[in-house]
Amino acid sequence: MATPAPTAPLAVFVSPHGFGHAARASAVMRALAPHVTEPFQLFATTPRWFFDEAVAGRYVLHQVETDVGFRQRDALAFDLDGTVRALDRFLPFDPALVEALSAKVSAARCGAVLCDISPLGVAVAERAGVPSILVENFIWPWLYEPLLTEAPGLAAHAATLERWFSRATVHIQATPFCEPTPAAAPVPPVCRPVCRSREEVRRELSIPLDAPTVVLTMGGVDQALPFLGRLPGLAPVHFIVTGAPATRSEGTVRAFDRDTRLYMPDLVGAADAVVAKLGYSTLAEVWSAGKPLARITRDDFREMPALDAWAERNVPGFAVPAADFAGGGWLERVDELLALAPVGRGSGSVVPLGWTPASGLDEPLGPGPVPASDGPAGRSSTSDGPTGAEAVAEIVLRTLRRPPRTESA
Repeated sequence: MATPAPTAPLAVFVSPHGFGHAARASAVMRALAPHVTEPFQLFATTPRWFFDEAVAGRYVLHQVETDVGFRQRDALAFDLDGTVRALDRFLPFDPALVEALSAKVSAARCGAVLCDISPLGVAVAERAGVPSILVENFIWPWLYEPLLTEAPGLAAHAATLERWFSRATVHIQATPFCEPTPAAAPVPPVCRPVCRSREEVRRELSIPLDAPTVVLTMGGVDQALPFLGRLPGLAPVHFIVTGAPATRSEGTVRAFDRDTRLYMPDLVGAADAVVAKLGYSTLAEVWSAGKPLARITRDDFREMPALDAWAERNVPGFAVPAADFAGGGWLERVDELLALAPVGRGSGSVVPLGWTPASGLDEPLGPGPVPASDGPAGRSSTSDGPTGAEAVAEIVLRTLRRPPRTESA
């Protein structure tokens, strides 16, 4: 196969709302890494270690807040007043900030800006005169809409964000997405691959290879876990807990605080089941590994029904209402969760860095043969085509290889 054509460098703007957007962006950068020779110009506040697992040594990190999303009280409750105050500071964009960031993008000779789901990235790309590529499974104005009565201060900001998102040059929707957009290219679930074997991870954690093991995670936002002290009583079941108050090992429990460097796909791959707050990247990674999932849901977050419906159809497991999770009622269903059969997808094995791009990458930009899903509740498979990350990478490469624009943005 011919050597891929050279591409311009890529800037990547990542939302700081939890770790999910960083996980999705990491998956795309990992897929792109063999085909983009220059370092990624990464604009984010997510800890450096989080990106190192996917693209260590392949990026330059610019610490800047690129998005607000929601301010959270904990992983299951947002702070609407705090969100409005943060948006008051963030919007409209500071022209000096946009100018400074666009100068960095231009100085690095970036050919495009990938935005997950940073509206600031769209503005910076426009100022730098390069295409912007929006990757999302929702956009913030859609999530804000049912909250406008309770928090009317969101209305003006939602309108501003809607305008910026609509100006993205390329629009990609990652399954399961919430509100289908006709002009967007749909792709399969985008997630990071397993990098280490089940045996290697279990040896490192001193967990017997045959021990039933459950991962408990609330994503990248702190959450009280009042039932932690009850977990050792469920032996012989072992637990790997992320986001714990402190890193410690007690009997069958391995607990890690939020600052501990962890690569979640490897933990999921080493486990037999997962208990997690229902969020995009966790759902995609559990789906990819084919593991049963007890998904923690909430009633006040508009993204939840779409994710929950898709999980119900595609991932073995069951829903756990937030109140039942906090009270520990779900502990009585651990055996039920472990008894569910995993789903083989062929993606739970260790995946090497890189992929082979499909033919036709230099054709005009468009969804083309990229595998699509049939919407938020549709079924997807990676068996007949590229993974979601590879599908996004194909579109990014097409964008980077388009002739440069001559007119000013």
